[in-house]
Amino acid sequence: MADPLRNPVRDAGLKPRLLSVDDEPGVLASLQAIFEGDYNFITASDGNRALEILDTHDIPVAVIDLGLPDISGLNLLKRIKESHPALECIMLTANTALTSGIEAMKLGAYDYLVKPFDVEHIQVVVRNALEKGQLAQEICYRRMDDASKDRPIIGRHPLMRKLSDWVEQVAPSDVTALIIGESGTGKELVARAIHRKSPRQNKPFIAVNCGAIPAELTESELFGHEKGAFTGAERQKPGKFELANHGTIFLDEISVLPFGLQSKLLRVLQEKNIERVGGTKLISLDVRVVAATNVDLKQLSKEGKFREDLYYRLNIVPVALPPLRDRKSDVPFLVEHFLGVYNRKYQKNITGIPKRLMSRFMDYRWPGNIRELENVIQRLMLVSGGDTLSLKQLPLELAGGVCWLEEGDVSATLDKAVAGFEREYITAVLEKSNYRMSEVSERLGIHRNTLGVKIKQLGIVLPDNLKDAVDVTTRPTSVHGESGTNPC
Repeated sequence: MADPLRNPVRDAGLKPRLLSVDDEPGVLASLQAIFEGDYNFITASDGNRALEILDTHDIPVAVIDLGLPDISGLNLLKRIKESHPALECIMLTANTALTSGIEAMKLGAYDYLVKPFDVEHIQVVVRNALEKGQLAQEICYRRMDDASKDRPIIGRHPLMRKLSDWVEQVAPSDVTALIIGESGTGKELVARAIHRKSPRQNKPFIAVNCGAIPAELTESELFGHEKGAFTGAERQKPGKFELANHGTIFLDEISVLPFGLQSKLLRVLQEKNIERVGGTKLISLDVRVVAATNVDLKQLSKEGKFREDLYYRLNIVPVALPPLRDRKSDVPFLVEHFLGVYNRKYQKNITGIPKRLMSRFMDYRWPGNIRELENVIQRLMLVSGGDTLSLKQLPLELAGGVCWLEEGDVSATLDKAVAGFEREYITAVLEKSNYRMSEVSERLGIHRNTLGVKIKQLGIVLPDNLKDAVDVTTRPTSVHGESGTNPC
């Protein structure tokens, strides 16, 4: 089991961010010279710019001058503590009077230093402030892990803190909510969080993927049907809305709902009742609706592909989920979370994350978002034999320039190392191309016959239905080259 108090950001060797807010270029230059080796150093010359940075970056410590040109350092401190209470602030001033320092400490400053500051002293103060913030975060993370059923959303990026605030504000009401985000960003998790924090938490939560239901069955699935309503309707069946009565229904991929059904859904939202397919009786319901989409419903409505009145009815309290590429600082914590999940599922004890692997995770754009990250972690854990994740089975698009050898492994001969790389690379291309041999050979820049030889000599296992799909009758005998008149 992974240690819940491990800090995956620190353990992965990633530099913590340090924000310096000062209108004196000389002070900023001095602080940068002191800290840039150990920190990801970010600067702002006024308070408003600092607030903009904090809204888009996860920053644990800030060094703030009291005499800023636009807003006072004390006012900035107050605003930071209101919106980012976990951020540790160290105040700087050229004024030796104690009044400002006392006020700053009352407002929640970590410490108060007078210019010119001692280099070693400010290094200690910043380091201690960082450690205090990390400890608080780790305790918070452990509580989140212990209470994962109550708070499944993992993230400490400012965008995720805003999301959590939105959930807290929206959950107690019955207003229809619209969650907007790319596939794999966790829209259902947010919907479940709204349900759990609402007065309906002990009632049903019914999730419906509108895109997974055949169009001709969507109405019956949502609203139910009476016996004999259509061929095969041998008995009365309640729909998803009835099953969710007094609880919450989550309509994912709402954009693909057939246009004809959109007016019926609008009526349900307005009138709070449904009518089963083939029925004549109105059934009153008390259901909270949360919808989700990965496309722009407003644009669809302009194009006539989505009812404009339904869009405005759903869009009462919208929220946009950030893609994983916009909150990369959460990647280590998500990795840590999935390690715990799949350690329990597969009865493993994998806790090691090679730095090169974490570096690839941080550099990759994650087009599939959190779902893609989870799938990669699951795959790596399944093939890892020890207590550290293996780099060998990274998907081709993620592997990039990562060598198939484990970090520090130089025991293989050059021929074996090259053969190992070829095996992993060709396997990855085969999987990526869905084993279409012509496409694979074109990608690799080799003749199809040569591909067959390599598959056989490298011991690459093909699916049973494809074992006869390659020609291995050609003459080349080396996995590194071809002989004679091979047309490659």
